[in-house]
Amino acid sequence: MSDPGLPQPGRPAERPKTATPPPTTTPQPPATTAETPGTTARLEDLPVDELVLYGRELGLTLDPRMERSQLLLRVRERQRLLSQIDREALLDIIIWARRPVRQSSSKEELVREIAQIKKVDTRQLSRRGLLALLRLRGIPVNGDEPTEVLAERLRLNEPWWDRLVRQRRRIVGNIISYFVEGPDNHQGGEEYKFLPEDPSHQREQTSLRDRIVDEGVMGGIARRLRGVADEYVKEKLDEIELRIDRKLEEIDRRLEEWRDREIANRLKIIRITLVASILVALLSLGYSLIAPH
Repeated sequence: MSDPGLPQPGRPAERPKTATPPPTTTPQPPATTAETPGTTARLEDLPVDELVLYGRELGLTLDPRMERSQLLLRVRERQRLLSQIDREALLDIIIWARRPVRQSSSKEELVREIAQIKKVDTRQLSRRGLLALLRLRGIPVNGDEPTEVLAERLRLNEPWWDRLVRQRRRIVGNIISYFVEGPDNHQGGEEYKFLPEDPSHQREQTSLRDRIVDEGVMGGIARRLRGVADEYVKEKLDEIELRIDRKLEEIDRRLEEWRDREIANRLKIIRITLVASILVALLSLGYSLIAPH
């Protein structure tokens, strides 16, 4: 007999069976999302106009005529940069520019406010905040440069027209702030405070001069007037609410008095009816006793 383990003459040798390795799967990177006010959507699903708007809110200079792939690349690069920047450095920029935000705001919300900052005077800005501001504005930094060199790079990066407009706004803002707010408020502002978590307790902290420097004469005055009008409307609404509460309390008190009187009258009627029923019963009993005699 032949050994079954040996190859037979005229038959090809059988190859030994080996275990088939399980198929490997390549992990997919998580989908990139864009935080928009009230929604969270994938970047790939956003239309071009919303993608451009989202990138501009993050401080990017985007052209709607750019290719969609290039737009996605720029936005993803900005999101990677945000993940590398310390949140405390962003808060330093917010405090330096006195932008109205809540302390619990996300990085993207902070960057939306920072993207509106045109200020270049970094004397009161921390070094980590200055480094973060330079990186957000696309200015190359190594991290080991002196603070004076970093501040000079930020000033040189400002366009000359923006510099001229800012100087003009500063002069006009100083004059208007001096006559509107007085010399005391003209000299300096109060300590920065974050917005309260309750939106109903928000309070304007930026001075009129800083508003004019950042937004122009009409924009700064309009923002201040809007703030004053909002406070006036809020006070009036509080007064109306108090009056309504007093009226409601008065109505409740009158309804309670009417209810008490109604209950007392009904109890009186019940007593009268009960007494009359007893009298009729007594008369009927007396009549039934006297009638046979």
